[in-house]
Amino acid sequence: MASKGKRRILIRGLEAGAAYLAYLLAKSGDRVVIETKRPHDVYIYDLSPPRPLFTLKFLNDVVLADIVDSADADKFEIVVDSCDIDEHSVLKLYEGTGSVYIRGDPWLSATVSLWRGAPAPSAVDLPLEKTEKYEEVDLEVERYHGASYTLCEAVDYPSGEKYVVKRSLERVYIAADIFAELKLGLRRPPNLKLEYAVGKEEVLAAFGAKAVGKSSRVSHGGVSISTYGEGGEIKFVTVRAPVHDLDKVLLLYNGMRLNRHFYLYDVSTSRGLLNISALGHLTRHLRQS
Repeated sequence: MASKGKRRILIRGLEAGAAYLAYLLAKSGDRVVIETKRPHDVYIYDLSPPRPLFTLKFLNDVVLADIVDSADADKFEIVVDSCDIDEHSVLKLYEGTGSVYIRGDPWLSATVSLWRGAPAPSAVDLPLEKTEKYEEVDLEVERYHGASYTLCEAVDYPSGEKYVVKRSLERVYIAADIFAELKLGLRRPPNLKLEYAVGKEEVLAAFGAKAVGKSSRVSHGGVSISTYGEGGEIKFVTVRAPVHDLDKVLLLYNGMRLNRHFYLYDVSTSRGLLNISALGHLTRHLRQS
């Protein structure tokens, strides 16, 4: 097991993943400093409605993290890069009406538009009702670079593609991976890109960076899962489900992230849709090999 001794750790940026990592490390005995140009209460801002995670007061007074606007990385034993995000502007968008396109983030655009009860902008390539009339806005994001650990940049293991981690919950999961490596001596799992759009009635999600290979789709009980496979490996998964199944969708994502053959275990009182959709890719490959 990794050492549990007290260390000075710098986290550069403040968003959900950075705040969760600061909480885990500080509660386990490390001295944590958060460098940010945007001190604020932290939300899971890309779920509708946005969910509060930690208040700034909680991070200061309970977690006992020092929040500063600049820090010398050379004075810390460990540095973790994150990003500063203008979350306040996103939260204000949920209060508006009509369709909105957030440049560079089509999935968040869909979430906000759906929450507003409006169609998705036509610029969003998702299977949703679309409109040509929409507001366009920018989301200010400043990513930090150069540290050995990062929450906001990753490589998708099925495709090998580099990508920017845009979903708050994926950054939270990466934070948990980094904590487990630093404090428990566990090996971090490879990254699996996560996207989701969450409306009032349904959730759309994608696991992976690119749809590669043959597709297999199954639907039941209002849930639809498509898997794309090649060489016996699952490369990409899409899920469409009622919004009350969001937790189940995220469990499927983490299962696939932690074990690429997780679909083999998607069996309880009956075979799960992920099992039915994905298993054929593997068995077909094994028959042909």
